[in-house]
Amino acid sequence: MQCPQCSHENPDGVKFCGACGTRFASPCPSCGTGNPPANQFCHQCGQALAPPPTPATRFASPQSYTPKHLAEKILTSRTALEGERKQVTVLFADVSGFTALSAQLDPEEVHHLMNRAFALMLGEVHRYEGTINQFLGDGVMALFGAPIAHEDHAQRAVHAALGMQRVLQGYGAELQRTQGIVFGVRLGLNTGLVVVASIGDNLRMDYTAVGDTTNLAARMLNLAEPGQIVITEDTHRAVSGYFVTQPLGAQAIKGKAEPVNAYEVVRARGRRTRLEVGAERGLTPFVGREPELTLLQERWAEARAGRGQVVCLMGEAGIGKSRLLLEFRRRLADEPVTWLTGRCISYGKEMAYLPIIDLLKHTFQVEEGDDDATISAKIEQGMVALGEALQPAIPHVKYLLSVPPGDAAVLRLDAQQRRLKLFEALRAMALHGGQLRPLVLVVEDLHWIDKTSDSCSG
Repeated sequence: MQCPQCSHENPDGVKFCGACGTRFASPCPSCGTGNPPANQFCHQCGQALAPPPTPATRFASPQSYTPKHLAEKILTSRTALEGERKQVTVLFADVSGFTALSAQLDPEEVHHLMNRAFALMLGEVHRYEGTINQFLGDGVMALFGAPIAHEDHAQRAVHAALGMQRVLQGYGAELQRTQGIVFGVRLGLNTGLVVVASIGDNLRMDYTAVGDTTNLAARMLNLAEPGQIVITEDTHRAVSGYFVTQPLGAQAIKGKAEPVNAYEVVRARGRRTRLEVGAERGLTPFVGREPELTLLQERWAEARAGRGQVVCLMGEAGIGKSRLLLEFRRRLADEPVTWLTGRCISYGKEMAYLPIIDLLKHTFQVEEGDDDATISAKIEQGMVALGEALQPAIPHVKYLLSVPPGDAAVLRLDAQQRRLKLFEALRAMALHGGQLRPLVLVVEDLHWIDKTSDSCSG
């Protein structure tokens, strides 16, 4: 008998290789028949030789599901974090429906369905640099703002919640169409203080809630209906202006002496800067910066005369770069000008073409919640206005905005070819648009630009 591991010849009937110790037969747990090591099922009765994997196996350790770049950030900063009070946003998500189906489906099938749901939720949490703190039956608990600190943790958490809602709705539609399975996701969020107790080498994290932070987030989950995202007053205060919300009124919460205001998150309001949100509430008077404004107006006069200009505004965070641009735009209010803005965001470095997509959405007035047909129609109408010569660029613009391009040849292009075609289309649009009307293209927070957009700009 030849050993499958080391090829050593052994006498017939032995159970182990005499050269390397490899076991020759795996006894079936059902009938006891010996099976070769490569067998996954018994060749006598068909019984599986190993138990099926469970969600707990795949998600047993944070190291197994945390992306490498996030794990490195966590481990690098863990010593400084331990024992620190942190302002965070807590997210609870619960996928309801699978448990009720457990009596009808094979356990392995239920595990497979939940694994896929967990993977989709993890993807959205990690997209916004949140961390999964616990797996809870059919759901998860995630934290934003610790151990990786972000001043916009509440916005990230709500974006992640909307992302979970979107991908799980798509998954649910697929399962309903193919298997008749119906399920929904509920989400609850709260913002408040926690104390970071410890972070282990395996990335396991312990937190102590301060002021009932975690409990209140769980209560918001209990208030939510399937398909709903419910947030507390504290979270709403941090994200209002960035999302469309619906007040749910004061809610009686167990353990709270007074009712708690709750809100439903409906959708995002597009990529908005803190300055734009602040402008709605009223800005302080603008003082100084006349030399900088004068320089911008001089560059604008050159561009309007047909000599294109590139201006870089650099300075420390909070020094007033965005406010300067706002005041400059206000001074151009009476002039014929097209002003388009694209934004880079702190959690967008892995999102290819993000500021370019933002510019295009601005150009064609694409709103959050527009369906594919609406987006396609807006692109076509906008491109018609730019002229017949730009019609070949339409499929590439549609592809970038994640709608069917209407041209199978675009789908067959490799990444390099698609990048070149896209860059040609964007350049043609900018040049032609600038000939029709003076054009100002603004890219905010360029230091966060993704690599793909950066390569296009080069």
